[in-house]
Amino acid sequence: MDVGLDAVLLDQNSLTVRFTRTGVELNLGAIGKGFALDRAGADLRAAGMTHALLSAGRSSLLAVGGRDGGWWIDVISPNTDRPLAEVRLHDAALGTSGAGQQFVDVEGVRYGHIIDPRSGWPAAGILSSTVIADRAATADALSTAFFIGGAALAREYCASHSDVMAIITPEGQRTPIVIGHHPGARLEIA
Repeated sequence: MDVGLDAVLLDQNSLTVRFTRTGVELNLGAIGKGFALDRAGADLRAAGMTHALLSAGRSSLLAVGGRDGGWWIDVISPNTDRPLAEVRLHDAALGTSGAGQQFVDVEGVRYGHIIDPRSGWPAAGILSSTVIADRAATADALSTAFFIGGAALAREYCASHSDVMAIITPEGQRTPIVIGHHPGARLEIA
């Protein structure tokens, strides 16, 4: 597996991306869906829409406004038979990262699709990471970062960013760790 941003060359003048060696790929899944939701939400707001719930699949949501206090969303994690929590979203975005849907099984060992850039191997130790933030791209990016870096990274980040909430579920644990706060989220642990 070939990882590392040192193999990626961005040319701002020609607006191109080039790789310095073969086998390198960029996958914008960690922020691409969130970015698209943010753009769609901005367009809806500009058109006068005050209440909408936008989804880019199971892992990315954006709440524009929210009647009656917002939308109730189940926070799920792989290997659990019920939602971990419910969150009510109002003018907030939710991003979830986990290895429950995208993985490969090699000789009885399950490897998730999220690669830890420090080791080049699939991230381990966390079942799921959900982040609530103002923007969907931010929520998506942070959920991936916290999936790799765990609760310690989430605590460090949320300590200096008072408008970010993280819901981290370590492997072997059914009750999530809740870190931080977001004014557009009301959380109830299941």
